[in-house]
Amino acid sequence: MKKQKITYKDAGVDIEKADKAIASAKPIIQSTFNSNVVSSIGGFGAMYSIKDVLLAYDDPILVQSIDGVGTKMSVAQKCNNFDFIGHDLVNACCNDVAATGAKPFTFLDYIASSNLEPLVVSDILQSISVECKKLGVSLIGGETAEMPGTYHKNEYDLVGIATGIVERKDIVDGSNVQSGDIVVGIPSSGLHTNGYSLARKLFFDELNMDINDTLSDKKTVLGTALLAPHKNYSNLINVLIKAGLKPKSLAHITGGGLIDNVPRVLPDGLGVNININSWPKLPIFQHITDTLDLGLSELYRTFNMGIGLTIVVDRAQKNLLIETLGINNCFVIGSVVPDLKRRVYLNDK
Repeated sequence: MKKQKITYKDAGVDIEKADKAIASAKPIIQSTFNSNVVSSIGGFGAMYSIKDVLLAYDDPILVQSIDGVGTKMSVAQKCNNFDFIGHDLVNACCNDVAATGAKPFTFLDYIASSNLEPLVVSDILQSISVECKKLGVSLIGGETAEMPGTYHKNEYDLVGIATGIVERKDIVDGSNVQSGDIVVGIPSSGLHTNGYSLARKLFFDELNMDINDTLSDKKTVLGTALLAPHKNYSNLINVLIKAGLKPKSLAHITGGGLIDNVPRVLPDGLGVNININSWPKLPIFQHITDTLDLGLSELYRTFNMGIGLTIVVDRAQKNLLIETLGINNCFVIGSVVPDLKRRVYLNDK
């Protein structure tokens, strides 16, 4: 049998392209390092010394979260704008870690595609690094994978893993939430990283809108609104804890919206009443509400509808919380009520 002359590159995998992309982003990645980073870029395993970190804790608990950006990446490709997609990835993961009361300190990324474009990969890595550096989180490792036949042409998949530490006594798990407690909502910047499959179908397929079209307010550009970066809440949570205002419950409003996420950190026998008119709606959510024939419950299960984080506190701490965060940075959106099925009740008053 005659041997076939074929290379890995002929099969659709170009190792050199990924290497070039990583090399070009190496300086910004290394700028996220601190003295605890032991390994260098390109090793088999990322190493981080926890000796100094542990000195600040009596009973440290490791907290980890893995998440992605979903089909928001498709919007970034459509707009040819990858400036903030790394912010989305970092904050999707770090906010989940922070919702336990933990402080994130390391991050790992995974970038895969049918065909890795060096400039795109470099832009993504730079975006991840910028956000990590801003949060004081070290981007200690990652992986790139070119897999033709697994992904559609020009399709990218992004995944991140964040690790943090929390003192056992400071864990925020919702176990001491009581009926009558106040639910405070922190605004989102937009869709964050959830609901994009439906949003894309609505705007691009059903409404035939272009990324440069404006929303119903006649000012907000669709592409800009869809790419608004996922807000970071980990620093805000740390500010509250340092101020001595320990939340009873924290819910990062991601996939499942307010309907599914708030009950995740409530004890059995309790639910919440939420007034959907208690915070201003961003133009993207107003446009979705005006054009999408979807029941209220499903709408608030698919999208965050303008609230990216909920904080449950004792009624007596409400004013201190608002004073600490600023009156324009948070809204009292509801209260905790008895409920055997841990449901979220939506009302308009």
